[in-house]
Amino acid sequence: MRIFNKTLLTFCVIVFSSISNAALVTTNGTDFSFTYDDLLIGRFGTPNITGNSLFFVPTNHSLVQENLSGSKLLKSNFTVTINSLQGSKIDFVALNENGKYLLEGEKAGISLKGALTAIDAFDPFSGYESEIAPVAPFEQTEFDGPLGQWEASTLLDLPDTTSVIVSIENILRAKIFSGNVGDELALIETKFLGIFVGDLPINTNVEVSRVPLPQAVWLFGAGMFGLLSISKRKRFI
Repeated sequence: MRIFNKTLLTFCVIVFSSISNAALVTTNGTDFSFTYDDLLIGRFGTPNITGNSLFFVPTNHSLVQENLSGSKLLKSNFTVTINSLQGSKIDFVALNENGKYLLEGEKAGISLKGALTAIDAFDPFSGYESEIAPVAPFEQTEFDGPLGQWEASTLLDLPDTTSVIVSIENILRAKIFSGNVGDELALIETKFLGIFVGDLPINTNVEVSRVPLPQAVWLFGAGMFGLLSISKRKRFI
């Protein structure tokens, strides 16, 4: 009995500790509310919410590689739950991202990639995904000249839901290839990243694909079903 009580006490401490450490923030826009964990915003910084938009203006989301062979990678993730206010439909989620870059020398390279994904809260075993990629290739720049500018955008067409979990995966890379390295410079930084929620535009050429969820989600669901079954059987004993 002592062992059981000690185990139960430990479990309760862990659960309540996790709850106390959670930092969920909910802010209402015009037609939708946005809920996110303030402890998991990473290097994007604190989001701003205006109208039906959630956006970041990062000050520390950058990479630089200079005069040395090697590669640096910066991966950032952000997840937000979007809920309808007063029955407004979530027809689409659009993303826009832009920033600055320097690319000097034949052996220097930079890249940006990522994905915008969404899970309908009422149909959690299916998802939607669209790739994030620059709208134009990165071109050579001069250190004494103006910074290059890049932009990326994508869109998810959703099935008229009222609650959706949206995730942004963002990957920056700065690289100088091996060999005889001279005055090489690779720098890329994000200056703005935002999503907009609302009615679907009439014309869009963005390709959107429905993606299966990882097998772990099914296993988690099966495990929960098993636990619920055991709990019900115990109640009848």
